[in-house]
Amino acid sequence: MPHSDIVIIGGGAIGLSSAYYLNQKGFDVTILDSNDKDLYNSCSWGSSGMIVPSHIVPLAAPGVIKQGLKWLLDPESPFSIEFKPSIEMISWLLKFRKAANKKHVKQAADLLRNLSMDSRSLYKKLNEQIDFEFETKGILMLCKGEKTLEEEIAVSVMAQNIGMKAKNLNPAEINKLETGMKTEIAGGVYYPSDAHFNPGLYLSSMKNILINSGVKIFHKTKVHSINIDKEKITSVNTEHDNWKAKNFILCAGSFSSKLVKQIKLKMPLMGGKGYSISIDDIQKKPALPAILVEARIASTPMGKIWRLGGTMTVTQGSTKINNRKLSAMVRNVKKYYPEYNISSAQSLKPWVGLRPLSADGLPYIGPFKKYPNLIAATGHAMLGVSLAPVTGHLVSNIISEEGSDYDMKLLSPDRFN
Repeated sequence: MPHSDIVIIGGGAIGLSSAYYLNQKGFDVTILDSNDKDLYNSCSWGSSGMIVPSHIVPLAAPGVIKQGLKWLLDPESPFSIEFKPSIEMISWLLKFRKAANKKHVKQAADLLRNLSMDSRSLYKKLNEQIDFEFETKGILMLCKGEKTLEEEIAVSVMAQNIGMKAKNLNPAEINKLETGMKTEIAGGVYYPSDAHFNPGLYLSSMKNILINSGVKIFHKTKVHSINIDKEKITSVNTEHDNWKAKNFILCAGSFSSKLVKQIKLKMPLMGGKGYSISIDDIQKKPALPAILVEARIASTPMGKIWRLGGTMTVTQGSTKINNRKLSAMVRNVKKYYPEYNISSAQSLKPWVGLRPLSADGLPYIGPFKKYPNLIAATGHAMLGVSLAPVTGHLVSNIISEEGSDYDMKLLSPDRFN
């Protein structure tokens, strides 16, 4: 029976980052990943590549439910729910609604800010070793309407109150800062501490480092069940092997909750379906990454390409593309960048992936009380790539029994039990 000190279930950005820091501490690490070698179908590959300390408001926040209900009536809106009645879906929605309050936002804001700033620092150190087009140009929040602008300025005030740098800008100031393309907006907020990179390049570069360092990576290897003995995970089963290890790390994205359900653990998790399009061979693209706020679109210049990503469809696992929502996403970019040539994106093959959505907008990081040698590292929603290194670092500290400066109770995978 094959064995390892650590078996990591999932080989996306979080799984690879966890392997990196564990390998640095001398552990024998094996990654079991269900994707192909190119990792194209992983949730990390098609992300916006943004590192966002500015994103201090969790997905579960006041007003989200009300706005979400309005969007449900619009077939082209950036949000929807593929509602197929099930105990898991209803339970998740009720927990999400309960968490969407001011007290939760206040608790989460400082934690998310600190996690993101530490992750940014770790990315900066990693970029000295490997090239993944890491850039520290900051990020713009672009608003078409005055009401949205007021809301974003309120968030920027909250961010500044907890130590974040933020600048509220009028249209002229934004167009002076954004030198690549003209913008047509009411105004926005600039977060200079944010950064971005090419996630596909990060995955491939990190894989090469790990393999050269002795980490074993098995692709097209899906873990379908977990074996237990009393209060311990003893092994995991794949189609071909049964893997033993001292510790197991759960980085399987939206599939994670289904896996632990088999051993009677509850970790509320839904898939958040999103799309991205990578435009290359383009004459004009923005100089700065941006969130197009009303449209909920992430715009990221990555070297020679321009990546556009967006939509959020809460689902239990469907990756079927909704062409109406995809077309709306592609069209809406022109409302913010009038020089944008829609035809450059319309014919491109979209990437689709499922972001793992926890029931309160915070990731699950830490050991399960019932099985302490099973450590969760999932549920990051849109922040998976942004928080990958800090998550990996936390996981390595947990296994090596080192302390943490964070309130891990807020991140516990048992917090809904």
